[in-house]
Amino acid sequence: MSGAAARELETFDYRHVRLLPGMLQQQVARTRDVYFSVPNDDILKGFRRQAGLPAPGKDMGGWAARTSAGIFGQLLSGMARLACATDDRPLRDKALALFEGWLETVPPDGNVNMSMYAWEKLVCGLVDLRLYADCDRALPTLARTTEWASRTFDRSRNPADEFDFWGEYPVDTHEWYTLPENLYRAYIISDNPNFKEFADIWRYEHFWSRFAETDEPEGVPPVHAYSHVNTLSSAAMTYAVTADERYLRICENACDYLLRTQCYATGGFGPDERLMPPDGSLGRSLELLGDHAEIPCGSWAGFKLSRYLMTFTGQARFGDWIETIIYNAIGAALPTQPEGRTFYYGDYRLSTGAKQYYWHAWPCCSGTYLQATAAYHDLVYLTRPGALYVNLFVPSQVTWGEGEDAVLVRQETDYPESEAINLQLYMHDPATFVLGFRVPAWCRGASVVVNGERLDACTAAGGWATIEREWRSGDHVAIRIPMELRLAPVDTQHPDRVALMHGPVVLAMHEACCRRPLLMETGADLPSRLVEVGPGPRFRVADTRPERHARFLEPFYRMQEGWPYRVYVDLGERWLY
Repeated sequence: MSGAAARELETFDYRHVRLLPGMLQQQVARTRDVYFSVPNDDILKGFRRQAGLPAPGKDMGGWAARTSAGIFGQLLSGMARLACATDDRPLRDKALALFEGWLETVPPDGNVNMSMYAWEKLVCGLVDLRLYADCDRALPTLARTTEWASRTFDRSRNPADEFDFWGEYPVDTHEWYTLPENLYRAYIISDNPNFKEFADIWRYEHFWSRFAETDEPEGVPPVHAYSHVNTLSSAAMTYAVTADERYLRICENACDYLLRTQCYATGGFGPDERLMPPDGSLGRSLELLGDHAEIPCGSWAGFKLSRYLMTFTGQARFGDWIETIIYNAIGAALPTQPEGRTFYYGDYRLSTGAKQYYWHAWPCCSGTYLQATAAYHDLVYLTRPGALYVNLFVPSQVTWGEGEDAVLVRQETDYPESEAINLQLYMHDPATFVLGFRVPAWCRGASVVVNGERLDACTAAGGWATIEREWRSGDHVAIRIPMELRLAPVDTQHPDRVALMHGPVVLAMHEACCRRPLLMETGADLPSRLVEVGPGPRFRVADTRPERHARFLEPFYRMQEGWPYRVYVDLGERWLY
């Protein structure tokens, strides 16, 4: 998929990349099985009942009690993407069967009887069915329902504000500003001008323009966080279609603003589901709330914005947010359950947090959970003519090129529980090209060894380390990404309110009940206070006085449902006694 704007890099678009056994592959496989197990009749029941057709199956309940419209497009999208990435014909057939069953409920005038919120997700699902499941009827169906939407949807386009935080008024138009992204995607793959014309209507200049000239805008209101990060993907696709550099600047500046002022160490954002004024509110939220970040939805929005920026700019630094999200947000989420129980909010309370499921079945995060885990396949490697780049250090393989010119790169690693990454190259004939890998901004002293010889490749933090040479089948590349303990302040107003990190991984003090919080003075020597005991990045607190229980910090992604933990601590604080 291309457009008017040039791209410095391309992803493999859910093709030619395979995840190998490891933490992420296990999560993806479990996700696939759960969503595949939901009966089609249950998913379609509400649509059929609404259309007056026989409606076998069970009600899904929760947010999908009337119909599954709120997540239906996301289910089509996630299934199509995951089926394409894993060559899973049964999952592809399920997505197509859901589409055909739903299509039987749509009248000739294209009235799908959906809110703007649900319809936006349907657009994504239909585009993805065409791109990743070869569904020939998807785009004609989208064209028909777009005509209905154009006749029907209220066009007030009221900007969100503190009191209407997602632009809902006057007539159920919440999140209207996310519409352009997938309509522009439909336009690019179809050249149907109706998609572009309808997308143009919903550009969110009121919000986007704040970031046109600065990454330090004043007066950003406390609006709905997820959808206002998600709308930046619409700005990115506006750039893709128009090649107007202003929209690229908007995305870059907004991303920098988000990472500097809105994100916790986990990569999550949006306490109380809102953007925070950069005045210390983010740090204070740890005292007051338990709903600190919408994890699946926020991960999906962060993935998309980062991927757009990596491909448009070619800059490695945007991959750091992807990595953070994978290990500490969506990759640390509780798995969605077959009955629709869904992990929704990240809980980082100073007092003690715990992972728990949302109180309603099949919320928005049940749809984005599937999309976000499917997206892993599209985030590991990037390419341009004559170059292949490794963005994520995960067990995987990629086939780059076609026929006898194809290069297969196999990546083996236990990262982030190990610093070592090994790449093995296979090809028919020797070939000269650039092989690059991302050096995280927090990393110092990355190294690379090719066939036993250490190279002096530039490994500056926050950029790409690159090796250009003639490669032969059997070449071996050993990469080391050193990881150290470090402190991540929650915001500039709370420099001593910190999360502890090891490389890209947020550490949590587990089983926090009946145990003192980690008490540490400002400027403490971390290696002397935290002793690595394994397995992986697991640390024992070296106390200055005996404690009843030993205390350990482990990766946040190991925390299970209901376990009490602490992610943030205040340096220099006393305990109760």
